[in-house]
Amino acid sequence: MKKTIFVTLIILFVMNISVISFSQTSDSVNIPVYISVPSYAAIDSVDKERLDYELDLSSPENKNEEVKIKIVANTAFEINVEFDAEESNFNEQNQALFELLNSSYNYSLNSNDSSSGVIEKTVQVGFNFQQVLDSNPEMRELLLESGEYNDKVGNFVFTVSPAV
Repeated sequence: MKKTIFVTLIILFVMNISVISFSQTSDSVNIPVYISVPSYAAIDSVDKERLDYELDLSSPENKNEEVKIKIVANTAFEINVEFDAEESNFNEQNQALFELLNSSYNYSLNSNDSSSGVIEKTVQVGFNFQQVLDSNPEMRELLLESGEYNDKVGNFVFTVSPAV
């Protein structure tokens, strides 16, 4: 009889352990997972390697050049165009030219969006000397006194960044 009770207790004990094990394996836990996707915007290609202007200030005209820029982005972005005059090339005599270049550059921007994330922008860059000189006759006189200038005057800089 003792053996039967002992065997019965062992069977009950084994059944309890298997039920406890089974209940533990069926539990579930939710662990939150966060994925961070960085935003980016970058110039993919530019269809002109160089923009060389022949600037004749004796008869200033609005000279424009079309530049096509392909931008790859996964977020909203901004494009900024600046003219970077190389100040070290200018001395006191042609400081008026430096000021004219910085005050007369202009640009306009057109956009073609695509579903693939590649956006094509067309940028018109140029100088509007006539308006600046018409509004500032003193600068015109300073430029005429300076004479001819045949060195590089600066670069157009295109910067693409994610919109804030």
